[in-house]
Amino acid sequence: IRGAGLMFMSIRVSTIPMVMIYRRQARMVRKAVLMILRIGRNNKRSQGHKVTRSQGFTLVELLAAVAVIAVGMVFILSAFSQCMSSLVLAQKMVTANYLLNAKIWEIDLAHKVNNGSEEGEWSGTFVSPNEEFNWTQIVQPVSTDFGQETSFVQENLHEEILKIAWSQGKVSKDISVTRYVHKKRE
Repeated sequence: IRGAGLMFMSIRVSTIPMVMIYRRQARMVRKAVLMILRIGRNNKRSQGHKVTRSQGFTLVELLAAVAVIAVGMVFILSAFSQCMSSLVLAQKMVTANYLLNAKIWEIDLAHKVNNGSEEGEWSGTFVSPNEEFNWTQIVQPVSTDFGQETSFVQENLHEEILKIAWSQGKVSKDISVTRYVHKKRE
């Protein structure tokens, strides 16, 4: 590149070796292009010579290459299909976690208004666009042993199980959370 020498005068000394590398790479690229052009000119097909057996592929070689590519494509497409189903499951799990969190907040508000929780089982579905999800809430006496605190826990708390479920194809999936809430105070 002519005239570029003035541009490099203001560059720090540490960048000069990089400039030399770029010039060396440019020379190598130029040589490669010239070699490709020479090969194209020396091609026997372009001069009308008959192509010999060593210059082409046989039908068996082509069929073998196509078979290898076909087998590889089967594996690639099956992996792609698996990735897509995993992506759909992840999307459903994220939505279910969001709905579970929203339902917990809604139930907590109801517990504050009602001054605690009552035993029972409730269920329902969500509104659009989440109508494929349904929820179940079960409030029951505490069944877990808490050692010395068991009597206090059983007198003051309920065990609440909240489950969000959906269908994915023929399989039913769900997430649930179990927590302990205050009993309703009279």
